[in-house]
Amino acid sequence: MATDETRPVGQRIRLAREEKGITVKELASSSGCLDEYLEWVEDGQVEPPVALLIQLARALKLDPSAFLQVEDTSDRRLKEAARRTEHYSYKNLTSPASDSHLMAFSVTIPPKTAHKGVGYQHEGEEFVYVLSGEAEITVEQNTTKLGQKQSLRFNSNLDHHLSNPGEGEAELLVILYLP
Repeated sequence: MATDETRPVGQRIRLAREEKGITVKELASSSGCLDEYLEWVEDGQVEPPVALLIQLARALKLDPSAFLQVEDTSDRRLKEAARRTEHYSYKNLTSPASDSHLMAFSVTIPPKTAHKGVGYQHEGEEFVYVLSGEAEITVEQNTTKLGQKQSLRFNSNLDHHLSNPGEGEAELLVILYLP
């Protein structure tokens, strides 16, 4: 099965895409990313952000949990993911349920990490709560600085970026509502 959670996420995406008879270019276009970036994801060269995994699952008409399973949740795995993405690492906190509209994640952002490149956009709403450290969230052109125990709720259909301007690691609770 394409969504076998023991496979790396890139392989799961490629197998699901091939099972549906969709080209890389078609899937990239329908999920809002560049084909070259999707090829890197499928080859395991980059760790995709949560927003892209959600968009890919939607484009493939799959439950997002098909790609959001993290098979090795050790600190080593999370640190490797952060190093690959240069933005953050995450751990899925909710068990997969095809009828659920809420998903929760523990997100860790290394110190002095600025979000580079395109932002994230996906259906629904997002709630970010800072457990420790500090974070900046830019939604469209509005930047909000959050400290420990502060939160922000926003329309995730809008272009948004996460970063950590602080000296220490930031740990966030991120909850997504997907209609």
